[in-house]
Amino acid sequence: MPNVDHAELTAYITRIFEALGAPTEDADNVASHLVDANLKGHDSHGVIRAAQYVQRTQEGRIVPGATVEVVQDTPTTAIVDGNWNYGQVVGRETMNLAIEKARDQGVAVATAHRGGHAGRIGAYGEQAAAAGMIAIACVNLHGGGQLVAPFGGGRRRLGTNPIVFAAPTPNPEEPFVLDMATSVGAEGKVRVARNRGVELQPGWILDGDGRPSTDPLDLYGGDPPFSRQAGALLPVGGPVGYKGFGLSMAVEFLAGALMPTTATRPDDEVGGNAIFMLAIDPDHFAGRGPFQDKLWDLIEMVKEPPFQEGFDEVLTAGEPERRRKAQRMVSGIDLEETTWNQLIEAAASAGVGPYEGAMR
Repeated sequence: MPNVDHAELTAYITRIFEALGAPTEDADNVASHLVDANLKGHDSHGVIRAAQYVQRTQEGRIVPGATVEVVQDTPTTAIVDGNWNYGQVVGRETMNLAIEKARDQGVAVATAHRGGHAGRIGAYGEQAAAAGMIAIACVNLHGGGQLVAPFGGGRRRLGTNPIVFAAPTPNPEEPFVLDMATSVGAEGKVRVARNRGVELQPGWILDGDGRPSTDPLDLYGGDPPFSRQAGALLPVGGPVGYKGFGLSMAVEFLAGALMPTTATRPDDEVGGNAIFMLAIDPDHFAGRGPFQDKLWDLIEMVKEPPFQEGFDEVLTAGEPERRRKAQRMVSGIDLEETTWNQLIEAAASAGVGPYEGAMR
C-alpha cells in the first residue's frame, strides 16, 4: 500500500488537472480539496475521485476553466451557473458569494447548478466558519445519482444527499462542522471497501433483490460489466431510518426543486452536484463574539464526564477530522493499490508521467 506525502501528492494531482486544461488556481483547488479529504479521514471523497474526474473531463462532462457565472442576483440570494466546471471550483465561488451577501444582509442563500462532483461538502462549511459565518449546505445530483433506497423500499431512488451544519468557535482552528450523508454512508466509502477487498458492516446496503448484504460489489451489480441488478445504500438511522429518509427528501427540495435543476427523478444520469448554501452572519444577531462564546460553552459542557462504558471522551463534530489530519500530516497518506494504480493510469491518459515524489 503506497504511503505518500500530502504536499507532493497535491502537486502531482495539480499537474494532472493542469494537463487537462484547468487554470493553475483551479487545478490546485481541486487537488488540495481531494488530498485534504484524505488527510481528514474521508478517503471516500479524496484521491479515489481523481480518476473519475479525469474520465469525466475527457468525456466532456466537466469543462476546465469554464466561467462560473451569477445568472440571478438579489441582495440576499443568487443563482450560479457553473457551466460544468469542476464542482470544487463552483462550490468555492458559490459559498464566497453567500458569505459576501450575508456580511451585508445578515442572511444569504446562494445556489448553484451545472457543476461537477463537489467533493467533501464539509469543506464549504469550514470555508464559511473561517469567515466567521454559520452555514448550512447540501447537494443533490441534478436529478440523477440514485443510490439510496427510501425507508422501507427495496430499490435505489435517492442520492446520498449530504448535509452540512458549520459554525465558528473562539478558536479559529476548531470550528463545529457536522458533515453527514443522509444515507448510512457515502457511496465512496463502499468504493473504498471494494478497492480494499473488504466487507461492509451489516446495515449499509441491500443487494439487487432488496436483501441485506455486506458485499460492496452488490451495490454495483458485481464487477464490470455489472451483469447483476444493482443494489442500494440504506438511509441513515437503521431501525429509525425514516429520519435519514426525511432529511434526504429535505435536501431534494433545497438542492433540487428550488433551483433550475430538478429533484431526483427516474432514469436521469446528468450527474455532478447541484448546491444549496446558506450563510448567516452572527454579527447581525447575538454578535459574533457572544455567539462563539456560547457555542464554546456548550461544546465544553457536552464533553464533560461521566462517559458511557467503552468511551473515555466525547467528540464533537469536526474533532475526528482534525485529529486524523494532524496524524496524517506526519505519517503520510496510505492509498490502497487499486486507487493508486487508477491515479497513475489517469495521469498517463492526461499526458502526465509517473509520480516521482517521495514514498514512505
